[in-house]
Amino acid sequence: KMVGRAQGIYVSSCQHRVQLLMATTFVFESGKYNGSTLAMVGKNAIFDEVREMPIVGGSGFFRLARGYALARTHSF
Repeated sequence: KMVGRAQGIYVSSCQHRVQLLMATTFVFESGKYNGSTLAMVGKNAIFDEVREMPIVGGSGFFRLARGYALARTHSF
């Protein structure tokens, strides 16, 4: 079941490696988090096995959220 969507932008941020600067908002559209968002902004070195990106805010249930997200690539 889909609980929301992601929207944002990414740009190439390095001349020597494949790295992206990402600004992403996760918008929740069902369940108890319906209408809430989480905002993530940071560097994504896409060929690293695990990447850590900061959570810099949110709205609704996640207002003033702080923390981090771990990203892994499942397929490329």
